[in-house]
Amino acid sequence: MRQREHFKVSTVESKRAAPAAVNTRARADNPTPTTYSELIALQRTAGNAAVCQLLEAPATRAGGRVVPVQRGFFDSIGNFFKGAARAVGSAVEGIASGIGKAVGGISRALGGAARWVFARLGDAGEWLLNLFRDLPGRLLRFGKAIADGLVGLVTFIPEAIGALIHGGIPGFASWIWAKAKSGAAWVGTLISRLFDLVGGPDLVEFVLHVVSNATPLSNTERAAAQSVLGANALRWDEVRIDQGGVLGLVFKLNQGRAFTTFHSINLTAADRADLSIVVHELTHVDQYEHAGSVYIGQALGDQIAEGSHAYDYGGPAGLSADRAAGKHYADYGRERQAQIAQDYYRDITGGTATVEYDPYIAELRRGEL
Repeated sequence: MRQREHFKVSTVESKRAAPAAVNTRARADNPTPTTYSELIALQRTAGNAAVCQLLEAPATRAGGRVVPVQRGFFDSIGNFFKGAARAVGSAVEGIASGIGKAVGGISRALGGAARWVFARLGDAGEWLLNLFRDLPGRLLRFGKAIADGLVGLVTFIPEAIGALIHGGIPGFASWIWAKAKSGAAWVGTLISRLFDLVGGPDLVEFVLHVVSNATPLSNTERAAAQSVLGANALRWDEVRIDQGGVLGLVFKLNQGRAFTTFHSINLTAADRADLSIVVHELTHVDQYEHAGSVYIGQALGDQIAEGSHAYDYGGPAGLSADRAAGKHYADYGRERQAQIAQDYYRDITGGTATVEYDPYIAELRRGEL
């Protein structure tokens, strides 16, 4: 700071020295310096900047034309480098800003990619974990399906003879048709049990999460479902809600209807905003954990056979009549079970009495589905 002040004072003094030197020569009756040697002498006395100032003064005008002043080679070089430095500085600043933005974007992309890879590794780990953790239950279900098939095979001939004796040809035809449908259902059940046994559901979910936008349940969604299903109804941390990706095409084909595949709930953003729909779909997750992937075939079978009526259980009045007739929650179809849970959530959040629902919801919370 001190050096800068000294330089400023020196410059001012130099500018004042030139006129002072000229005035001194004038008082001594000496003319204004014009020769090269006189200008050099004045330059040494007053400084280069002052001499330039003197030469640029109106006194240097000749014939109305300003006499050009040569400030020197090094002054021109200095000005050139000053301008170049400013231009380079601006360019470097612009490049640095662009690089900073690019690096920021790359960092965000890499962070998102790392999170995606980590999530997929978690899916692979869940597949391996569930393969062994759920193996006893899956083996039991597979064994039961085999046993049911053997029982059906052993009893087939006696039942056929009984149907023919008691119903004649029409009765036997009806029995054959019923057996064909139950046989097809058994084959579907056996396939689903084998699919569960090799960890097929977890492999399917891994692929779904790759081609869609899978996110965990929010605290609000979890709390809503737990108010209906119970706090320990299922493995909440494994549930994912899939949106976007290839599901956009699926939703166009099925008119935007939500559906559940094992631990994955597939729905649009609009449906996700409706917590009652989330509760409906999480009831299907509960069905999967208690019954295995066979619940999908059962739900689809109800929809194919009954259409939109597959969801209709008669409302509170229907529940009251069914309870009086000894019906239980497990006796309803898979879609009716989920619809009962959905309507129960709407009633408890809307302040409506739920006395007709309470016995069925109690069975749902006990896993009787």
